[in-house]
Parts: sequence; structure tokens; C-alpha cells
Amino acid sequence: MAMTGNDAAAISSHGKPLWRSLLEILIAAGIVVLLYSFFFTSTEVKDERMTPTLRADQRVLVSRLPYRLTAPQRGDVVAVRNRIDPSHIELHRVIGLPGDVLDIRGVQVSVNGLPLREPYLLEGRERLNLGTTTVGRYRLGQDDYFLLNDNRANLGDSRSFGVFSRNQIVGRAWLIYWPPQNIAAVAHMQPTRSEP
Repeated sequence: MAMTGNDAAAISSHGKPLWRSLLEILIAAGIVVLLYSFFFTSTEVKDERMTPTLRADQRVLVSRLPYRLTAPQRGDVVAVRNRIDPSHIELHRVIGLPGDVLDIRGVQVSVNGLPLREPYLLEGRERLNLGTTTVGRYRLGQDDYFLLNDNRANLGDSRSFGVFSRNQIVGRAWLIYWPPQNIAAVAHMQPTRSEP
């Protein structure tokens, strides 16, 4: 029996009905979207708060997976929801871990009595004109993380908004993917503590 034109149109090149091929593609796309939303999110850097590590107008891919397996570490660049606008995700660096006591004097941070050496800060950081407004002592609870900006002149971090709990940390910044000339892994450098 000869096949009609309609029958031929309904069968894909592999002998499957066209609707079945389209359904398989939709299911596969749905699985990819679900996996992406479970393991990743992304955000746009809106300002210079994380300079020089991240710059305004860069887009960053954030992995949700690391903190499902381990706790955030000092030096990690993490994503949290903005406390004023929770639809916006912002990036900060973990400086204080649960149980730490932090002393901040301008740009110098000490953890449990030992000053931090932070290689990711802007050079010439003493010229940032950070004065008495950034002096404080913070004692962290057992689920508290103290997050600071790499650009310490920008106070939009734990100095202004308080500590973050582990479940408020969305994920770990992973990859700068836009603009294309800036594609690179995000630098997670651990500060070192040294005797004063």
C-alpha cells in the first residue's frame, strides 16, 4: 500500500512519529532546566563592591552544589540574596566563620586575635579613607558567617547588614561568563593569619 503525503510528514527520519520526537526533545530540555536550577544560578555584578576580583557588568555563574556537601570556607566568594530585594543575588567574600571573634579597624581585620593578610584586596588599600565608621568587634554564633566586600570602602556587607546563616548562602561563585573577554574562574583565595 502506498504511503500518503500526510503519513510521510508524521514520521521522522528515524521512523518515529514526529510528535514523539518533539515530546522527547521537550522532556530532555525540561530535565536540563531542572538540573541547571538545582545546581546553578547566575547573577550580574551591579557595582564595584568586589573590585578587583569582580567588576561591574560582569555576569557570574554560581554553583549551589559545594555547600550541599561542605561548609563555606574563609576566602570563598559566595552568593547571598539581597536583604532589601531578595530577587537580587549579590556576591561577598567569607571572612568570619562560626565561632570566630572578628576585630575590624579600617581595612585591617583580625580573626581570633590574629591579623588577616588578604591578597585579593585593592593595592594601596590604606588610601581608601576607611576610618572610625569601620571599627567594630563581632562575635559569631555557631551558624554565623561574616561576609565582606573586597572593596572595603563599600560598606554594603556584614558591617551594615549583619551576619548570614549557612542557609542564607545560595552558593559559591564559580565562573565569570560575560563579557566573553573576561571568561575566567572566580578567584577564591584564602587569607592567611599571622602573628601581629
